[in-house]
Amino acid sequence: MTLDSSAIGQPSPGHITVAGDSDHFVLRPCAWAGGVCDRGMVHATNQDCLAMAAGVHASAGPIAVVAVSDGVSTSAHAGEAARLAASVAAAGIADVLQVAEAMSLPDLGHRVREAFVAANDAILAAAADEDPGSWACTLALAVWWRGRVLAGGIGDSRCYWVPRKGTARLLTTDDSLAQARIELGIARQVAETGAQAHAILKWLGPGAGDPEPSLQAFDPDGPGWLVVCSDGLWNYASAPSDLQTVVREASAGDPALGAWQLADRLVEWANRQGGHDNVTVGIVEIPPAGRPARP
Repeated sequence: MTLDSSAIGQPSPGHITVAGDSDHFVLRPCAWAGGVCDRGMVHATNQDCLAMAAGVHASAGPIAVVAVSDGVSTSAHAGEAARLAASVAAAGIADVLQVAEAMSLPDLGHRVREAFVAANDAILAAAADEDPGSWACTLALAVWWRGRVLAGGIGDSRCYWVPRKGTARLLTTDDSLAQARIELGIARQVAETGAQAHAILKWLGPGAGDPEPSLQAFDPDGPGWLVVCSDGLWNYASAPSDLQTVVREASAGDPALGAWQLADRLVEWANRQGGHDNVTVGIVEIPPAGRPARP
């Protein structure tokens, strides 16, 4: 995605710093928003994708959108589906935020739902008459707008809120067999390590059905990080308290650390744990209430 110095806008290679290739790339829209997408240590290809836009709106202040998509490994076109989902969803929200002078939270929720529909439609068009499941991916999408966060997801890519002080929160709900077990009362650690734990019950692409995401709005009451990631990261720190520990340790002692650098450290950490999956992390650093984002 792109960065315009004053607002979120259309893709333009001159406005964003992108480094790397499909196996490992970095997005650096600005100091307070960035991310990394990496193949990991085991898989031969990278079937994750990351798309971002961030900037400062004349009336709304700092704004960011982060989209993370993870191609379903059993899908023949997993990587292509993930790239379409992330890029289409992020671009759609960026376009809305650029021109919206006054938008309520319900309006933004409606726009986020439209972004998921647009991403699914793009995948369906690319898949044409191919079999159900041939193009399949997850999608997690987070928006920071007028001091509020709205997070949505389909599948098992996730959005977390990790405050500098206080307790972390998981802002999305997985569509997975593991989550179904958790809702039946099975402990998270047991549910997420059981047989077929990562089998997803909802996705984007042919055969997926209605692309209706789970949505959660959240008002940060202090500084912290909005973390959007694939399961290549959260596999190793699923509970919000566990991810909070990892994020705080990765950021400790470096107040000037940029968002993309924190994301890079988290990717490196996941790879040190074994890197058994592709790993993608998008970060938005949210400042204390009433303070501007870092330049």
